[in-house]
Amino acid sequence: MENLIQIDKSAIVGEGKKLMEAGAKFVTAVCNDLDKELEVTYFFSSNRGTEMKGLRCTVGKDEEVQSLSGVTLAAVLIENELQELFGLQVKGIAIDYGGHMLLAHDSPTTPMLKEKKAEPKAGAESASPPEAKPKGDEN
Repeated sequence: MENLIQIDKSAIVGEGKKLMEAGAKFVTAVCNDLDKELEVTYFFSSNRGTEMKGLRCTVGKDEEVQSLSGVTLAAVLIENELQELFGLQVKGIAIDYGGHMLLAHDSPTTPMLKEKKAEPKAGAESASPPEAKPKGDEN
């Protein structure tokens, strides 16, 4: 993407605010597991949606990134999603669902991380799904 800007994680809020003050709208964010760190890209559209710009940063898996939700509440849902699915630590999120916006209490934790297999949370019972019977076999 030609409009992708690599920034330091500490600059997400400031750079996002500059884009929004210039008329851009927050669209979404995506995350990639790079093994030792996470790559997070926030996307903004401008010029009536005809131009797209991405702000990309890398965040250590044990580090925090400041929430963009103080600048735009539209970031709340995707930041919660990235917390749940990738374990991204988002500091100062306006509405924090505590890891249960998408995932149930007995769901696997951070299922999108490469190093982790989808494992149930501690204390959750692992029930096997019922055996499927062929259609028409009532016995």
